[in-house]
Amino acid sequence: MQPICYNTCMQKNLNIVLVGVPLDLGAESLGVDIGPAAFRDRKIVETLEHAGVSVEDAGTITAANREQLEPGDPMIPYADEITRVNEQIAALTEKTLSEGKKIVVLGGDHAIDLGAFSGAAAANDGPLGMIYIDAHGDMNTPETSPSHNIHGMHLAALMGWGAERLVNTHGLGAKLNKSHLLHIGGSDFDQGEIDLVEREQLDCFTMFDLLKHGLAPLINKIDELNKKVGKIWVSLDLDAIDTTYAPGVGIPSRGGFTYREIAAIAEYIGKTCDVVGIDVVEYNPNFDIDHKTADLGIELTAKLLGTNFSWYTNYMDRNTDGSYMTGSIL
Repeated sequence: MQPICYNTCMQKNLNIVLVGVPLDLGAESLGVDIGPAAFRDRKIVETLEHAGVSVEDAGTITAANREQLEPGDPMIPYADEITRVNEQIAALTEKTLSEGKKIVVLGGDHAIDLGAFSGAAAANDGPLGMIYIDAHGDMNTPETSPSHNIHGMHLAALMGWGAERLVNTHGLGAKLNKSHLLHIGGSDFDQGEIDLVEREQLDCFTMFDLLKHGLAPLINKIDELNKKVGKIWVSLDLDAIDTTYAPGVGIPSRGGFTYREIAAIAEYIGKTCDVVGIDVVEYNPNFDIDHKTADLGIELTAKLLGTNFSWYTNYMDRNTDGSYMTGSIL
């Protein structure tokens, strides 16, 4: 394995579009709808630009409040509004990638990945890989889901399994080849998801795998996926990170990734993969402590884009008055 380089190999002329999607209909009302605004308050645009990225802020794709809606089918509640929002996400993502730019989609709950990846797949000429970082499987169907929350069904739908309403978002049928998925950080899978993973032989690297083998096998899996596909989409659910480092999430996780682990994974992906887009989801500012989750989310976004922004670069780039760019990182 070749050693990865750091600041000296930052991507040049990196242009991204950033969009916020304050959707919380895919789950219980967890407070994640205010996540995009909180990321902007923590200066995500300014930070990425300081890291060498040209950012076009496309604003917000709005979603209706659940108080304004009827849930509809109890097996897939709020599917009408969720698919409407995801069609807009998909259209913007497809347009952005077709113009040669990359995109960062800020959630909101994880159901926004349905449109984000579908749009990326539509814009991509060859196979598109998915690196999916999450404590949960998100591979239920309406028949297997204990909660019937769509934020736990969309990954299965992207591979063609589940409700037709979800599967056919932004085009008929599956958008993700099951052999092009790498699921990382799983610790809480439902039985239906376990059965699906085993039946379809999906590639998952769980927290138990990390404890047993360390990061080396994961690096090999990333390399293997990279050889199979030309480009990569990264879906980052902040609940994959231990609550010590990321308390501000919809469903806090104990026993998730440490800072060292998730930072190393993000940096390796950003340095070795052609990442066309990222969705960062499930950030709940109501649970955050000293903005640490927001700041970590911004740092990981920069790393996944192949640039480098961390507590160290933030320290080294102090303003002349001694203040820091984004406040206290970590």
